Amino acid sequence: MTLVERKTRYAITAYLAGKTAATVNEAVKELMGLYPIKSITADNGSEFAALNELEGVQIYYAHAYSSYERGTNENFNGLLREFVPKGKSLKTLTAEDLAKATLAINQRPRRLLNYQTAKTLFGLAQTV
Repeated sequence: MTLVERKTRYAITAYLAGKTAATVNEAVKELMGLYPIKSITADNGSEFAALNELEGVQIYYAHAYSSYERGTNENFNGLLREFVPKGKSLKTLTAEDLAKATLAINQRPRRLLNYQTAKTLFGLAQTV
């Protein structure tokens, strides 16, 4: 599961054992304990159906076939594909591989961020 902070583009990933709503909810609850998550925009997959049960976070759902409504997340997923070529399943990634790929992306200077890293900007945002 991938979550991307809107302003700093800092990515948070969680390796899920399954693709059920209960598994996703547990992962989001865990992440909410570690990060100040205020809102989530999800697609309409059945694994996100129970997100409304979570308290303290606003849930938005993208329209069907409208991935552009989740553009930041889709862009991150594309960057993640640099580590797992298209055609190869993301299921082949281990939790450690996923963490390494996420860290590499978060530490990459990006033009969108004025050549700063998402990790640096996210850290600065947390101190304000």
